[in-house]
Amino acid sequence: MNLKPVEPDARELVDRARVLTEVMLENPDEAGPNYVLLLILAEQLHRLHDIFEAAEVRRMQ
Repeated sequence: MNLKPVEPDARELVDRARVLTEVMLENPDEAGPNYVLLLILAEQLHRLHDIFEAAEVRRMQ
């Protein structure tokens, strides 16, 4: 039986980070003074998600 944890790939890590960022943006009072940085992070994660998605589509074609 293999009990070694499975390492997530880059796509899964980006998706997890996007979910976390979106949850934090839903509660701007808790984000505090870093809210603008959180908005920038959300935009960058969205761009990464789009890049991964485009790469998957190209690979499937």
